[in-house]
Amino acid sequence: MDFKNYVVSLAKKNKRKIILPESFDVRILIAAQKLTEDGIANIVLPTENEENVRELAKKSNINLAGIEIIKIDRNLLCSDKISDFVSARSKKGMTEQDALTLLDKPLYFSMMYLKSGKCDACVCGAVYDTADVLRAGIYVVGTANDIKMISSYFIMIPPEKHPLVKEPVFFADCGVNPEPQASGLRDIAVSTVKSFKKLFPDKNANIAMLSFSTKGSAKNKILDKVIEATDLVKNYFENRSDVNIDGEFQFDASIVPSVAQRKAPDSKIAGNANILIFPDLNSGNISYKVAERLGGFQAIGPIIQGLSLPVSDLSRGASVQDIYLVCAINGL
Repeated sequence: MDFKNYVVSLAKKNKRKIILPESFDVRILIAAQKLTEDGIANIVLPTENEENVRELAKKSNINLAGIEIIKIDRNLLCSDKISDFVSARSKKGMTEQDALTLLDKPLYFSMMYLKSGKCDACVCGAVYDTADVLRAGIYVVGTANDIKMISSYFIMIPPEKHPLVKEPVFFADCGVNPEPQASGLRDIAVSTVKSFKKLFPDKNANIAMLSFSTKGSAKNKILDKVIEATDLVKNYFENRSDVNIDGEFQFDASIVPSVAQRKAPDSKIAGNANILIFPDLNSGNISYKVAERLGGFQAIGPIIQGLSLPVSDLSRGASVQDIYLVCAINGL
């Protein structure tokens, strides 16, 4: 599968409006130009000083034609949403003025611009760190219905002629939650299924809940949360014929058909998983990097999920291509 062309073709059909708070970074401006020229999205660049953005673009030979540049102004935001935000922050001990001052910053302004219905997604994190992005997302946008835990996923694109994997596999959570309990793993799995179906609405979501045991091959109290989470996810999707969940699985049993036949012959997930839910951040983060560096997979992400509206957290080492692809994904 040519994943880039697939995502781009879908995004072009929607051509969503995406706000990029980090208009002071050259990578963002280059990506904004490419996204605009390719008809992927309508881009909004918020700034405290429009002249600074245009000067940076000029120095870097970047064409800003067709890109909307807006001066940060609270009057552009929904007053009711501002009131809700101020009230919520006040309950946490923040003064009204301090809460309003946050909305004058590019990150919080952009989140509130999204919350106000002025755009369809917010992509950031090339400069802001993950903690700042998540904090702003939770404070302003809030979590999705039925979800308490924010998480992230990676889209792992296999190299050509990979002997086992022919299509993208989703890894979660590899970037946010160090040690989720059963309810947290449930939220991660539910969010990842929704993310998967957004990209691949016609494919079955086959979720493997990973551990060091396959279907009771080992007994240990640390497996209990994976087993419990598996049941929680099954219950959540019990009426969905296009969503299949099973576990607990070792990695090889989830991906390798011959191993799956020996270890879990009665499971339709075993050997066919396209969503892998890791039991903790250690295993998830290590695994995606091993797959990327030794296995030759392309890792796209981490992409934030579990918020009520589309917000993505880029890596601070993100390339222009990374920003472009994440924006395209958020435009679906």
